[in-house]
Amino acid sequence: MSPRAAEKIKKSGPQQVTQPDPQAVKGPATRGRIIAAAADLFYLRGYQGTSLDTVARKARVNRGSLYYFFRSKKNLGLAVIDHFERLIHQNFIEPVLGENPVLGEETGGCGKLGRLANLYSRMPRQESPCCGCPIGKLSLELSGLDEDFRLRLKEVWAGVIEGIAEMVREAQAEGTLDTGSESRELARSFFGQIQGAHIIARSTLDEDALDQDCRRAVENLPWVEKSEKKL
Repeated sequence: MSPRAAEKIKKSGPQQVTQPDPQAVKGPATRGRIIAAAADLFYLRGYQGTSLDTVARKARVNRGSLYYFFRSKKNLGLAVIDHFERLIHQNFIEPVLGENPVLGEETGGCGKLGRLANLYSRMPRQESPCCGCPIGKLSLELSGLDEDFRLRLKEVWAGVIEGIAEMVREAQAEGTLDTGSESRELARSFFGQIQGAHIIARSTLDEDALDQDCRRAVENLPWVEKSEKKL
């Protein structure tokens, strides 16, 4: 270091060292709390209707802590999509694929599709008046807003539809579902009806109609000897 540079540092006094925010030091727990708060707010108010200040208040962190984990609102939005994707697989797809039916329930792929439709018809969250898949709601808002959001949501739907296609293939292998259609096409059509039912129910606030429409999505699949099947 040159004498001139050393003299400059000496005159400027001790250097300020930025201390990490105590909230940020807590790491994953704080990050998870921020994502959970943002997920609730985005679901209820929408992405564009939620400010980062509102997220910080709900998560009980300061703005600096929020930016420590998420450099922008878009980064937080992508983390929320990841969060909802995990919940859909953990609470809907995986339990249905792996569960054993209780006595009296339909078994096999047919039973799994019916149970998935039933679970989805009861998706409405307590914080909301009624109805609506969180990923479906974000897809409507974000897909036209940002290309990165659209591509990430496309990946989410591909994973969900593949999980449903596994149920379809099981039903086809059992001979209960027509094999003339490709499994992913049937899965996409089935799930599209359920998502549409949720969009309508967001406006009507009619949970009984939502339940009926989700069951109808199962009935509309090309079942073999459909007239003799009870769904």
